[in-house]
Amino acid sequence: MINEIVQRQEKARDFMRRNGYCGLVMATLQNIQYFTDVTEPSMQTCGVVIITQEPEAVFAVLWVEKDTAIEQAKGVRVKTYTMASQGKEILKILEQLGGTEGPVAMDITATTELGDSFKRNLPEVEVIDATDAIEEQIRSVKSETEIEFMRKACEIADAGMKTAAEVMKPGMTELEVASLAQHRMVTLGSDAIKHTIYVASGSRARLLHPRATQKKISAGEIVSIDLGAVIHGYTSDLARTFFIGKPPEQLQKASETLRDAQSIMLEKLCPGIATNEIQVVPQEFAKTSGFPMVGPVVGHNVGLAVEEQPFLMRNGESNPEAKIEKNNILAFFQCSVKHGKALNLGIRLEDTILVTESGAKMLTTYPRELLSI
Repeated sequence: MINEIVQRQEKARDFMRRNGYCGLVMATLQNIQYFTDVTEPSMQTCGVVIITQEPEAVFAVLWVEKDTAIEQAKGVRVKTYTMASQGKEILKILEQLGGTEGPVAMDITATTELGDSFKRNLPEVEVIDATDAIEEQIRSVKSETEIEFMRKACEIADAGMKTAAEVMKPGMTELEVASLAQHRMVTLGSDAIKHTIYVASGSRARLLHPRATQKKISAGEIVSIDLGAVIHGYTSDLARTFFIGKPPEQLQKASETLRDAQSIMLEKLCPGIATNEIQVVPQEFAKTSGFPMVGPVVGHNVGLAVEEQPFLMRNGESNPEAKIEKNNILAFFQCSVKHGKALNLGIRLEDTILVTESGAKMLTTYPRELLSI
């Protein structure tokens, strides 16, 4: 694994050269793991990764966590700080590595925690928020190691959805269904609750982020479920829609529209295609079906975070120069369909997909039709 970590740090140095940055300072848990392989949550909370053009990266942690950092971290030199000295120590390390001779890029956590210290002590150094650029230009193309972690996470997500479908019945609360699905995934090896499980029934299914509640599921209701497992920090994303009883014809047709639009998108998904081109495919298809799509996001990258850049956005909101690359792992759809006066029917369909040289490959395989319970 150490060779892969070193390769990732070289990707970061190439990123800095292309963008004219002298230093890269990161403190989000995803970037800490990506560049050091540290998975200990405590160090992911307080650690800071510093990368410059010098051949050795540095991982700075609280002094009480030095031994654990040395044990877990790969391809970095471990330095320590106290709570009172964090800002000064990070600046000192960055200066020693030649990272303050020009603009310094940071992720959002580093900007929040260290930005004021930089402004006070190095007012002449420009600090740039590179959160999205790090995800899109460094982390979005997955290695074979990352793909295997995510493949396993997808298998476990399928099992979690299967459990939810098997236990769900009228009278159960949304939280009961969510907890049983989560328990199944943890039992199978999911190592974190990074992906919040959404279980939404009835009118709540139309909400954008419907965390499970104590609402009881009733007969004749739609139930949408969105979940994912986590393996070595890498997540999967899977959403399905159920109906308690026999679904109305309108819902059945709407579900088929979403599934068919997804299938058409899968056929066109390949390395080199522009995100602006791929994102309009399902939208145009759904228009002709009588069930137009709602919501600005068609899909997004998946990895150490559930949602990563680049996003597949409707209405030209995404980067016009962004292209799909081999070994991107995407989740779509992040949208539903409407019909007549109903602005959102509450139907969810989302899968995790690997982009290969020959096209798209589904990593989640749970049945995609509207399922009757």
